[in-house]
Amino acid sequence: MKLVAMRFDGVVWHHNPRRITFESEENVRVLAGVQPPEVVQQSGRKNVVIEGEGELYGADCLEQFDRLLSLFRRGREGALSLPGFKPVMAVFESLTLLAQPSPDVLTYRFRFREVRGQATDKPQSVVTQGETLWDISYRFGLTIDALVRLNPQVKRPDMVAEGTVIALC
Repeated sequence: MKLVAMRFDGVVWHHNPRRITFESEENVRVLAGVQPPEVVQQSGRKNVVIEGEGELYGADCLEQFDRLLSLFRRGREGALSLPGFKPVMAVFESLTLLAQPSPDVLTYRFRFREVRGQATDKPQSVVTQGETLWDISYRFGLTIDALVRLNPQVKRPDMVAEGTVIALC
């Protein structure tokens, strides 16, 4: 199985991170009563935190890191696509250079935080010139059947008008 490259807000990672973690938690409050048992209140889940580490390789590894740093500095939410997972709307929360660059290798760490509960809750892609649903399915690691089901407005997956908004989940 070939993994799709990690991407955020239209920028593709040259090399997938070697480690990715997802932290999911519930908002839970324990109320201690005068007598046992305790009362546990759940008030929904917290936004998922996605962290990882990786290396950038090649003679242009510093330029690759600069592109990621520029993406981080944009400070806006976007669709985050990770190998093997459904895209989510997220913000780029941190980017850290972990070691002094050595010839052709740079080690870094990143953190994204899921964005939920807003109008932009559903990740989307806007079709560019010449793009088809197959291109989008490959780019985001989704099946063509899923994209067709999510986008009934698209009559032909091989002919999609430029500027069409495609739902990703």
